[in-house]
Amino acid sequence: MMGAVVDGAGARRADLAAIHLAKKELGWDDGTYRDVMFAVCRVRSAADMDFAGRKRFLAHLRQCQQQLGLVPRAQARPAPWSPPLRALWSLWQRLADAGLVHDRGRDSLQAWVTRQTGVDRLEWLTTHQLDMVLVSAKQWLARAGSAAGCENQSHVRREC
Repeated sequence: MMGAVVDGAGARRADLAAIHLAKKELGWDDGTYRDVMFAVCRVRSAADMDFAGRKRFLAHLRQCQQQLGLVPRAQARPAPWSPPLRALWSLWQRLADAGLVHDRGRDSLQAWVTRQTGVDRLEWLTTHQLDMVLVSAKQWLARAGSAAGCENQSHVRREC
């Protein structure tokens, strides 16, 4: 069988099936499900959602699943890191090279980011939070560099 062509009605059925599967995986009763749907999409039935509403609600359900540690079947592999996350990783490695970080692993980076932001996963950082930790890591590295510069210039009498 060749790849199935999904028309508008087929896409709608697939979205509704995914919504109801997520509801079941989350263990929500009907009242909770409808309350969350109303909060996100301002409707009480998935049948009343348009395309954009279904996509918005599915994204919300995936976030709920991730927060509970449930991984949606379609997203078993983690998405590749964005360029800002790769920049943060690079800064973390530079901090380790400078001797400021004793464990250069991802878990150690995640623990530091969690202390800074309260967010449990790097991928969940908002743009503002990611900018904040990038600036913080850059400042940390710069402070270490300026302190090393002062030590190398110990013959100069001035405060650093």
